[in-house]
Amino acid sequence: MREIILILSVLLSVSLFAQQEPLFTQYYNNDMAINPAVSGSKTYNSLNMQTRQQWLGFEGAPLSTNINYHGALNNRSAMGGYLMFDKANPSLQANLQLNYAYHIPLNYDKVNLSFGVGAKLMYYNLDFENQDLPPGIDPAYSASAYDNTIGDASAGTYLYGRNFYLGFSASNLYQSTFNTSIRLSPVSNKLFRNYYTMGAYRFNIMNRDWQLEPSFLLRKMELHSNVTDITTRILYLEDTWAGLTYRTNGTLIFGFGFLANKIHISYTYDHTFAGEIMQYTYGTHEIGLSFKIQTQASQRHIGFWDY
Repeated sequence: MREIILILSVLLSVSLFAQQEPLFTQYYNNDMAINPAVSGSKTYNSLNMQTRQQWLGFEGAPLSTNINYHGALNNRSAMGGYLMFDKANPSLQANLQLNYAYHIPLNYDKVNLSFGVGAKLMYYNLDFENQDLPPGIDPAYSASAYDNTIGDASAGTYLYGRNFYLGFSASNLYQSTFNTSIRLSPVSNKLFRNYYTMGAYRFNIMNRDWQLEPSFLLRKMELHSNVTDITTRILYLEDTWAGLTYRTNGTLIFGFGFLANKIHISYTYDHTFAGEIMQYTYGTHEIGLSFKIQTQASQRHIGFWDY
C-alpha cells in the first residue's frame, strides 16, 4: 500500500510539474520569489535561503531549495533574483529569475507603490527507470529520459508601508511549453499561469516591542481551485516570532524564527489532515536562513524619506 501511494503521488506531481511552481510555506520570508515588485521594498538588502522537504518518510519525496537576493539600486529602482531547485523523482526542475522593480512614493505616511517584472529561465528534466515506463509505444513517453530549457516572464504590483503590504502578481505569462502537445491528449503541455495575491498588517502591542501580524497568500492556478494560506504571527522586536498557518487544502502549520549572530533562522512544520498519503509520512519541514545587508543604496531607499 505504501509503495502504491508513493507511485500515484509521484505520477501526479509529474503531471502537474510543468504547470505548477514550487511553493514555500514561509511566503512572508520569500515574498520576492512570488512577486517581482517586492524587490527593493525593504530598508535593507535581503539574502534569503530556504529548503523544503515534503513527505518526510518517503524515499524520493519532493525536495525544494531556493536562494534569493534583492535590494535597492537607487532612490526608485531595485533589482533582485532567485535560483530555485525542485526535485521530485523522477523529475527535476531548476529556475533562474531576474527581477526589476520601480518604486513610487505616494506621499502619505511613507506608503509606496512598486511595479516589477521578472525574466525566468527554466530547466526541466524527466528521467524514468526503464521498468517504470508503460509497455509498448506511448507518445507521451518516447524515451526514458527527457530534458529541455525554456524561458518565461512574470509581473506584479506591490503597495506597502511601515506596517502593511498588499500585492498581486502573475507568473508564466507567456505559457511556454517544455514539449510539443501530444496528439489527441485532453491536457495541454503549456505552463499554466499562476496568480498570487498577498497581504499583511502589523499591529503594535505592548510598547511596540511586540507585534501581531495577520497575513494571507492566495494562490490560483488556471483550471485549478484556489489555495489560501492564512497566517497569524506574534513578533518580538521584529526578529523573534512564532505563528500558526491554516491552508485551505486541510493543512495546519506551526512555525517560529529567531536571530542568532546576525543570521535569522526560521522553521515551519506542515501537517495535512486531508488525503490518505499523510498517514504514511511525518509531515513537511521547511528551514530558512536570512541575512539583512545594509548598503548605501538601501539607506537612500524611499522608506527613509521624510515627506
